[in-house]
Amino acid sequence: MMTNNKKSRYAITCIRIFTGCILSAILGVTQAAMAGYRPPKDQKPPSGYSDSSGVRGRCEASSGRSLMLLAPQTHVGLTTSTHPTFAWYVWNHQSLPIKFSLYEFDKNLRPQKLDTYTKILLSSPGLMKQRLPQDLPGLSVGKRYLWQLQIICNPERPSHNPIARAEVEVVAAPQTLINDLAMTNNPAFKANLYGQYGIWYDAIKEALPNNSQDEVAQVFTNLLASLTELEAVGKDRNFHQFALIYQE
Repeated sequence: MMTNNKKSRYAITCIRIFTGCILSAILGVTQAAMAGYRPPKDQKPPSGYSDSSGVRGRCEASSGRSLMLLAPQTHVGLTTSTHPTFAWYVWNHQSLPIKFSLYEFDKNLRPQKLDTYTKILLSSPGLMKQRLPQDLPGLSVGKRYLWQLQIICNPERPSHNPIARAEVEVVAAPQTLINDLAMTNNPAFKANLYGQYGIWYDAIKEALPNNSQDEVAQVFTNLLASLTELEAVGKDRNFHQFALIYQE
């Protein structure tokens, strides 16, 4: 039998453990919501095949840029997935064909088109995404790729079709990241972890608005905000406007 003093000490210990668990959970959610994207320490500059603006051309129906890639432009974004997800935002309110293309860089950093992955989609205003189909061969770890979108708004004058490009490299996940990911099934925590390890494409995939979890929405917003600040495009009207739209 436990004495009264032992019972009291036992109760206090339980309360402390329970309180500690609650605080850890709260702090975990807070950290996930507040964290953003930290670029890889050994970040690589993009090749000359993806310009700094990321977009050229304009649809006549559009009052500004027609495409905005949710991807780094000043450095090569990373992914640990051999079938990554690519995301972008369409400003053009006209429904038009949009062509997704993928290129693999050779050892001399010259892009070679991979026709297997070419796909024609129908654009719609707002957030869009494209994941490489699982039934197609996966990308190779250690390889760099260029993905391109082209809105076909003027078939007779291709140079007027908006084109957006970004680069991605497939890397092996660090063991510490693998260990951390194994401890959670929470999309917000996963997005936060990927963001802190500099794995942009995996982070944005986990944080894409496919559910109503507030913490996921906050991580998504913070990823975009940190990338905006990092790339010094905070004054870009379209990017800033998109962040405001999603926050609402």
